[in-house]
Amino acid sequence: MESVARPECLVVGAGVVGLAVADALVRRGARVGILERGARCGEEASAAAAGMLAGGAEATGADPFQDLCRASRQLWPGWAAELERESGLDCELELTGLVRVTASEEVALELERKSAWQRDHGVEVSPLLDAPQLAQLVPGLGSSVLAGLHYPTDGHIHSHRLTAALVAACTRQGVAIETDTEVVAIDIRASRPRLSLSGGRELEADYVVVSAGSWSGALMPASAAGQLSVEPVRGQMVALDPGRQVLPVIVFGDHGYLLQKRSGLVLAGATEERVGYQSWPTAEGVGRLVTAAIDLMPQLSQSRFAYAWAGLRPHSADGWPLLGRTEVGGRVLLATAHYRNGVLLAPVTAELIARAVFEGSDPPELGPFSPGRLA
Repeated sequence: MESVARPECLVVGAGVVGLAVADALVRRGARVGILERGARCGEEASAAAAGMLAGGAEATGADPFQDLCRASRQLWPGWAAELERESGLDCELELTGLVRVTASEEVALELERKSAWQRDHGVEVSPLLDAPQLAQLVPGLGSSVLAGLHYPTDGHIHSHRLTAALVAACTRQGVAIETDTEVVAIDIRASRPRLSLSGGRELEADYVVVSAGSWSGALMPASAAGQLSVEPVRGQMVALDPGRQVLPVIVFGDHGYLLQKRSGLVLAGATEERVGYQSWPTAEGVGRLVTAAIDLMPQLSQSRFAYAWAGLRPHSADGWPLLGRTEVGGRVLLATAHYRNGVLLAPVTAELIARAVFEGSDPPELGPFSPGRLA
């Protein structure tokens, strides 16, 4: 299939990934529109994200997913700088580093093995550190911490500022963003994909990119529902205000993580709950997060409780993103199901999906994440 010289593209979903894809497409010369079901952009998983850029801490093996995370992490400094030039807004990129700590001897052995294979595969990570060594990196860690790893190049951004920067960049480049516009179905086999909207309206485009988070699978035809299903997983978060700087790095523990923003707020997260589309925080969830936060850093017990929130992370059947064409030669592409790593993977997702549109076929890097793998 040949690519269209100056394609007309519709992106469904205006979270961080959808906005990033739209930005990449318009910069390559496409005519781009975004359709967002909510009243504002980035209100779902993107608004709930802590903004961590920390693929190494959660990696479980030397596989294509870790490679994708590493590739995107390497893109982030340049991407953030370019985005600031486009939008005039700073998304607060902070490459503070991260320490993955544990209170379990069994997990410590797993971390030691993890460090070895990650260093063999080019990941910047320390050998296993003991409690005194970790205390030098993060004074005030809880007494239960036994050991951990240091990832010196990991960091975080401010997810709300990132969304605002992407909206500004897209708008300045002529992307038409329609909010309060719900897509209810997509005809994926049409020569020009057809979108059915609530209220009976229909739209067509040369290409459609679906980045609708936990709602992505519901837009696909019933025949593809199994392989393209996307499950919502609720993640609750809390913000604490210690009134001073207490966290020089991200701290990622056995039962949660902590990171401090420029504002001084410490974000503590996050739960993983399969409760359907219930996107609100609960007393039980908030209590667990506060307990885990104080266990990691006891001095937070006297912090002012600022607020709590929750969001729905999109999760595929095997936990990997759904990236690329829904069928060979098709003009509907998925860029969804990033689960806990949507912010981290936004730059590489945008680059690869834009290439897929303009090259007329999916780049080889998308192969392991093809929606067809789950057929």
